[in-house]
Amino acid sequence: MRETTAVLAVALLVALAGCGGLGGELAGPPGDPSPSIESVSAPESLGHDERATVAATARWEGLAGDGGSAGEGGSAAGLDPVRVTVRVGDATLVAENRSVPATGTLTVTAGVDAAALDPGEYDLTVTVGGATATRSIVVGEARAATFAVSAIDAPDSVEYGGDLSVAATVRNVGDRAGTQTVRIRYGAGASANRTVALDGGAERRVSVTFADVRRDGGAHPLVVTTANRTRERAVALSHPSPYGETTLGLYADDAAVDRNVSGVAAAATGYWERNDERYLGYPVAYERVSDESRADVVLRFDRVERCGVEGNDTRYFGCADLLVDEPRTPMTATVDPRVSDADMNATIIHELGHVQGLEHGEEPAGLMNATSTLATHRPLKIHLRADDGAVTGPVEDEVAAALDYFAGREDIVGSDRFAWEFVDSARDAHVQITYDERGGVCITDGGGSCTVDGEYYGQQDVRLEELDEEVVAWHVGWSFAPALLEEVPPELSRETDRREREAWPE
Repeated sequence: MRETTAVLAVALLVALAGCGGLGGELAGPPGDPSPSIESVSAPESLGHDERATVAATARWEGLAGDGGSAGEGGSAAGLDPVRVTVRVGDATLVAENRSVPATGTLTVTAGVDAAALDPGEYDLTVTVGGATATRSIVVGEARAATFAVSAIDAPDSVEYGGDLSVAATVRNVGDRAGTQTVRIRYGAGASANRTVALDGGAERRVSVTFADVRRDGGAHPLVVTTANRTRERAVALSHPSPYGETTLGLYADDAAVDRNVSGVAAAATGYWERNDERYLGYPVAYERVSDESRADVVLRFDRVERCGVEGNDTRYFGCADLLVDEPRTPMTATVDPRVSDADMNATIIHELGHVQGLEHGEEPAGLMNATSTLATHRPLKIHLRADDGAVTGPVEDEVAAALDYFAGREDIVGSDRFAWEFVDSARDAHVQITYDERGGVCITDGGGSCTVDGEYYGQQDVRLEELDEEVVAWHVGWSFAPALLEEVPPELSRETDRREREAWPE
C-alpha cells in the first residue's frame, strides 16, 4: 500500500483569489475567508481486504497561524460551520458539518475498508466547504490461493537403510482460502502426499518420514511441490558399498565362448543379489551394459594361464581383481570359456566375490575356497550316461544310492552337508558318470572304475567299466569318498570282497 501526500501551495490560492480553494467555489459572504485543502494522505492501492485511513488538512488563510487542530481552541468567531465530506466512488465515508477552528486549520480523517468495495479504480474525493480535492485509489482483486514452500527442514545426510524425516513449511501467499496436495519426494523413488487446507496468509508445517531409505550413494534431491511452487534441497545418502552404489554396470566380453552363456552369467549375478547382505554386508545388483566404458565390472571369458604370483601347475578356472578399499574402474573378472556351464556359474560367483572384496576362505566358504572340490557345489550336478545308450534303471538306482550315502554324512570336507542332482547333459554338469559295459578306457582286468577328464575343461568323468549292476554303488562311493570325506571308511577300501561290495551302502 503506497501513500502520497499532496501539498497545495498557498500562493496558488492567492493567485486564484475568489475561487474558493482547490477544485471548489467560494462559500460564505463576500469577504469571508474561504478554505483550501492543503494536503490529502491516502494509499494509491488497497488489497481486497485491507483497511486504511484517509487524512486531509484544510486551511483558512488569514485566520490564526499554525498551531492546533479542530479540537484545539474554539471556533472562528463569525464564521458559519463548514460542510465536510469524504467519498470513495459512490460510497460516503464522512458527511458532517464542522466548525471552523480558530487556528484556521482543520484535519479530516476517514477509514476506508476495501472489503466493502468491489475491485477496481475509484475517485477519492475530499470536500471542505467549497474546496475539493480528488485522488485515485485502486482496490485489488482477491488473490487466488497460492501455496508456497517457505522452508524445508531435513538432515544433511542419511545412512543407507535409515529413516529420513522431513518437515516442510507451506504458506498460502494468496488471499483466498484453498486446499492443495503437497508432494514430498526424495530422489527418484520415495514420495508422500499430504492434503493441506490454508486460509489466505496462513501457513502449516507438513511432516513425513521415509523409512528404510535405499538409494545409491551421493546427493539426492529432496523436493517439495505444491500446485503453484516447488522448492528443493540436497540430502546426501551414505552407502555402505565400496562402489558407493547398489547397481553395478556389468559388461560381458563373451567373444571367446562358443555358446550362449548369458543365462549362466545372470544366474551367477543373481546369487550375489540374493545373498549380498548376508556375505558382503552391503547391497549389490548387476545391470548388463553394452558399452565397456560404462562398466563398473568387466566379465571377460578367456583362458587363464596364471593368477597372481602362483607358479605351480594348477589349472585355473578364473581370476579376478581383488577389491581393497576402493574399486578401480573397471574391475575385471576372467573366466575360462572351456569349462562347463555348471563350473562356469560357480567360477563367476567366485570371481565376483573377489571383485566385491571377498578373499579366499571367507564365507561362503565353499564357493570362495581357493580350489574347487566335489563338496564345493550345492547341489553337485551330475550327468549320468551310458556309453552305448540309455542308462538302465538298476544302474541309476545304484548311483543314486551311493550319492545319497554321502548326502547323509555330516563329515563332508569343507562343507557341512553334501547335496546332488542329476542333469541332462555334460554342459550342465560338474561331474560325469559313464557306465560302459565294454570298457577300454580304464586299465582294468575284469571290470572296474577310474576317473578321467570329462567333455569340458576341468570336468571329471567317473567311468564304470564292465561292472555288474550290483557293485555300481560301491564303485561310485569308492571314487567319491577321497574327495568328500576326511577319512575313507574301511568298507570303501580296495580290500573289500565281492559280497561286501554288493551290500554297500546298506
